[in-house]
Amino acid sequence: MPAIRFVRLMSLPLRLCVVVFASLVALPSVVAGPVVGKLELPPPPDRAPAATKGFLDRQENALAPARPVSVTPYMLVTLEGGEKSAAPGQVTWDLVGESFARPVIGAPAGAEVVIKNTSRIARTLVAAEDKNLVPAGPINPTGPKSFRVTAPAIFTIGDPDAPHLKGKIVVVSSPFVANVDESGKFEFADVPEGAYKLRVFYKDAWLEATTDVTVERKGKTEVSAKVPALGGGKK
Repeated sequence: MPAIRFVRLMSLPLRLCVVVFASLVALPSVVAGPVVGKLELPPPPDRAPAATKGFLDRQENALAPARPVSVTPYMLVTLEGGEKSAAPGQVTWDLVGESFARPVIGAPAGAEVVIKNTSRIARTLVAAEDKNLVPAGPINPTGPKSFRVTAPAIFTIGDPDAPHLKGKIVVVSSPFVANVDESGKFEFADVPEGAYKLRVFYKDAWLEATTDVTVERKGKTEVSAKVPALGGGKK
């Protein structure tokens, strides 16, 4: 009987070792940490001429010069390469009054896009490139409208009854996509180690220039990318 007890006691550590070993083998790839960066923005482009002409021609005010065109709301960045996310998650896009909160947003392929109407006006939204993308019917005030984007593409969302109301959804194959702030700063969280390419989207097309990014196993990765003169790109 004592010998039997000894064998049973010895088998417990052995089972624990097997469990620990199996757990280590099943661990996912190491997450390096955040990637933070800043775009070196070129001089802003000239302001577009007035779409409609009023009673008087537009004149420059010498005492209060017009603010330069803000380009960053129309920009987003993505990291291409590395691992693909199994669960892209959800992207929220606010509709505020006569416009979207951001004129351009990004979404990983497979993500659910939820448009929230925070205005007091019901809107009927349609994607110009795919009439079946957004479910039919109006999006009522304070109500949501959701749909899933399945593959990389660029969609123009608008209301046929309000030609001025337009926004872009840029669907990418990477799980890492982000908008930039007014100064050109951006951040990606929980990026696995590996080699990536940083791409910049502006207004309605991808800019041709890319930046190589290497994410190490530990710590924060900092990136600086120079944006060429705006006005061109590749869809």
